[in-house]
Amino acid sequence: MRLTGSLLLAALLAGPGLVSPAWAQPATEKLPQSLYDTMVAGNGRIYPGYRVNHTKGALYEGTFTPAPGAASLTTAPHLQSTPSTLVLRYSDAGGVPDVPDTAPSSAIRGLAFTFRLPDGTETDLMMINVPVFAARTPDEFLGLLRAVQATKPDLPAPTPIAQFLGSHPQALRFVQMPKPVPQSFATERFFALHAYRLTNAAGETRFVRFRVVPEAGTAYRAPESLGGAAPDLLFDEIRTRVAAGPVRYRLEGQVAAAGDVTNDPTVAWPEDRQVVELGTISVTRAVPDSLSAERKVGFLPNRVLPGLALSDDPFLQTRADVYAIAFPARQ
Repeated sequence: MRLTGSLLLAALLAGPGLVSPAWAQPATEKLPQSLYDTMVAGNGRIYPGYRVNHTKGALYEGTFTPAPGAASLTTAPHLQSTPSTLVLRYSDAGGVPDVPDTAPSSAIRGLAFTFRLPDGTETDLMMINVPVFAARTPDEFLGLLRAVQATKPDLPAPTPIAQFLGSHPQALRFVQMPKPVPQSFATERFFALHAYRLTNAAGETRFVRFRVVPEAGTAYRAPESLGGAAPDLLFDEIRTRVAAGPVRYRLEGQVAAAGDVTNDPTVAWPEDRQVVELGTISVTRAVPDSLSAERKVGFLPNRVLPGLALSDDPFLQTRADVYAIAFPARQ
């Protein structure tokens, strides 16, 4: 999703309108294909070999060591005693491969990784650096994308994006959330927005949201320090940092209480919910020729394992369906 400064300003200054919405979805549309096509259209062109969103990125390798308490939540094999190798990808939001790291359109940072156990077992986690999303459902997200694209600089108020944000307070809240530029990818927190269902050896089931906390602590750059910043500021910094030694994060699971919403990624669970430490992520090496290597790497939010199942969040399956379209398209 890309919201330019002018679109954002128009959205915040104009109130909700009463005209017919520009984001309405015909009932005959196939949602995953419509989402993919709309994201491609929003990029203005196809960049062969690149992802359609979070296009700018870099691959790394690392390890995951489970914490002793992880097995109290789940029998999932990657959260038991055996370490996993990791393939990780840092990314900036948007569909342009050379977007500056300090651009407002790239403010949503991504961290995705695949756990690979010695026996071939694999599963993925996909995260961004904000704890909630802009849309409650995939249909609503498609509406947001279309409202952004329908908003042109010369349109009178209320513009389509102003109308959408005026009638979708959770999207307006997402747009207004502070998204400062971090000192490093190593000083940023990341959140898997969707709930998962974990089951332990005693058959006890809990809903959990995963998040990653940097060992170095969180740290952000002052806006006045960004003038003249290099376009690849964050990617250059993390490459240098990892070359000097492992970058570590703590993987945590926030456990839902009775009544917490599990199917709406715009709703954060209260911070007083139980948090279980699940293990340590160590980023150890940049993948050589990352641009070529990442064309063969895909991440899916719905790769389940024994003890790890999907919640009722509709985004989990729809995102996987969109990736099934997008992955072959960039080969």
